[in-house]
Amino acid sequence: MKKNLRMLAILLIIALFPTAAFAQTDRVHRVAPGEALFMIAQKYGITIQELVAKNGYLRNPNAIFPRQVLIVPPASKPSVYTVQSGDSLFKISQKVNVPMATIAQLNNLSDWNQLHVGQVLSLPPSAGTSVPAAPTAPATYTVKAGDTLYKISQQLNISMTILAQENNLTDWNQLRVGQVLKLPVAQIPQPEPTFLGTVSNMSAKYPDTFYSRGPSTTNKIALTFDDGPDGLYTSQILDVLKAHKVPSTFFLIGSKVETHAREVQRIVAEGHVIANHTWSHPDLRKIDSAQLAAEFEQTEKALEKVTGLKTALMRPPYGGINDGVIENLRDLNYKVINWSADSMDWRDRNVDSILINTLPDVRNGGILLFHSGPGDSAATVAALPELIETLKMQGYEFVTVDKLLNLKPYR
Repeated sequence: MKKNLRMLAILLIIALFPTAAFAQTDRVHRVAPGEALFMIAQKYGITIQELVAKNGYLRNPNAIFPRQVLIVPPASKPSVYTVQSGDSLFKISQKVNVPMATIAQLNNLSDWNQLHVGQVLSLPPSAGTSVPAAPTAPATYTVKAGDTLYKISQQLNISMTILAQENNLTDWNQLRVGQVLKLPVAQIPQPEPTFLGTVSNMSAKYPDTFYSRGPSTTNKIALTFDDGPDGLYTSQILDVLKAHKVPSTFFLIGSKVETHAREVQRIVAEGHVIANHTWSHPDLRKIDSAQLAAEFEQTEKALEKVTGLKTALMRPPYGGINDGVIENLRDLNYKVINWSADSMDWRDRNVDSILINTLPDVRNGGILLFHSGPGDSAATVAALPELIETLKMQGYEFVTVDKLLNLKPYR
């Protein structure tokens, strides 16, 4: 009997408080017919302002449409205290580290001595909080298929330099599946010096060479795809783009071009732009200028052989840049294309995560980063229709990078 009563109580709690109210991570909401922002916000226990702030892509928050995707932030836990036997306002203020006057004012207490057991008192949002200790990293990490040192550093929030030093790595590009990497304990994550302010600094320093977004005055945005071509997902992505009449830009790896020449030719034939993503995908900061030039020259020869085109746009692998890299690329007459919204689809291989990673960062003039390989890009293919439809509903126009930035795509 007691067991049945406990189960009934649990079911009542679930019925009274929607599961979404307990969510501690962002989630995806697909707008149903007849829904309005205030209804959606109320459903998840958040404010309209919180919902709008999370969905930075909203050009007109007053206009939402069925099937549109919204990213819902977690609801803030209410700050409350339930009066216990023996409590006084003084004792409570000591427990939660809030002045008695503040508690009394929040709860309209005219008599500070009149509290009853079970009474629920509202507290300021910061009540009882303290500065959390720095997280402790796990002791080791086992390299998985598709991992690079950059990907591991991003996943664990530990700089590549520290990972390399900890494991005596002389060649950062040589990792093998199953390799066990030692990780620093209680490491306070710090970005690599070359990444500190990189994008904003480079945009200001090299305004005619380095680009991470288009003008904020336009409704135009650009989809971009790295690391192709391949024999499976490139074609599937092209199918989606064709169905939705969306032109895109493909940053291609030279060593794959001749093997997948048919896919490369289809990219061009269907009105998309191809660009250079190096021959072997190295970190350009780790090679000398002669090697850097060779990476692009080899890729150009392969692309020209297959398409007859000589590209003028490139993207550095991993987004890895510094002054020397930018100046070398400028000397080679390339325009360097970064991004403003990263889908992280190489790491998060499910539809909702890709939407959560991308939509909040979309703005006028944005450049969106996706991948058409290597590995499993099925989730990218599946996420694209919803993302495209959602952004079109908000009045965005998809263009190729060259049109967004008013650049020549080819020489």
